[in-house]
Amino acid sequence: MIDISLTRCRPADNPFASHRVRLFRYWHAEVGAEDLLRRLDDLGGRGAIVGPKGSGKTTFLEELDFFMHGCVKRVRIPGSDPSPLRTALEQLDGPVTESDTLLIDGSEQLGSLAWRRFYLAVLRARRIVATLHRPGRLPTLFKCAPSPDILSNLVHYLDPDDAVLLEPHLPDLFQRHDGNIRLCFRELYDLYAGRTETEF
Repeated sequence: MIDISLTRCRPADNPFASHRVRLFRYWHAEVGAEDLLRRLDDLGGRGAIVGPKGSGKTTFLEELDFFMHGCVKRVRIPGSDPSPLRTALEQLDGPVTESDTLLIDGSEQLGSLAWRRFYLAVLRARRIVATLHRPGRLPTLFKCAPSPDILSNLVHYLDPDDAVLLEPHLPDLFQRHDGNIRLCFRELYDLYAGRTETEF
């Protein structure tokens, strides 16, 4: 048990609320956006953002979207979707052309056959970037590799006032959640909301 006295707060003021976490920009990146776009073009316009659950792939993809030029088509496939291929195709909103960039979040939800069918439907796109849990399907553009140091930096960014109190417990929090930053944030959110005892 970790004895930490934190002031409970309303959901809107919680430093680990989802709307605050979404404000992150490029916290994984070791290179700039323009360098990544050049690398993507060097890979033939096909690339994957690879990493385990909760490692920031979606955040990274959204940030990359900010720097894309031209027509960008976005496809998001939820993990609970019973018909991921149909969901993906419906979100294309018309045929894919040579001027389109396609950003796919959750492409690992498509099985091998479904992925082949989907890829054939979008083959003409100038650029295709997808999130994946493991390398494959597309060349790796960037690997999201969370670490205790990254968690620490994020906590200091989100909650500079209490970060010193939380700091000693972050390595254990990171380890218990197997490096899933999202789950770490969820637990910290619950701590501030008074939904847990004084323990992680």
